[in-house]
Amino acid sequence: MSIQLTPQQQRALDIQETSLPRIIDPRTNTAYVLIRETDYTAIQELLEEEERQQEIHAVALRNAAGRMNEAS
Repeated sequence: MSIQLTPQQQRALDIQETSLPRIIDPRTNTAYVLIRETDYTAIQELLEEEERQQEIHAVALRNAAGRMNEAS
C-alpha cells in the first residue's frame, strides 16, 4: 500500500534535517518513523542475516551438547 504525501507533508519532510520524521496516528497515538525504502530493505536484510546466524548458533549448541552427552 502506498500513501501519497500532501504538499504540506512534503514541505515538512523537505525541512527535516537531522532526524527521521515521525508520524503519529491520532486514533491510537502510535508513533511511526518514516525511512526511505532502500534503507528499510537494507535493515530488513541485516535483521534476516542476524536471525540466520542465531539459528546456526542454536544448532551448533545443540550439536555440541549432543556430542558431550555421547562422550559421557
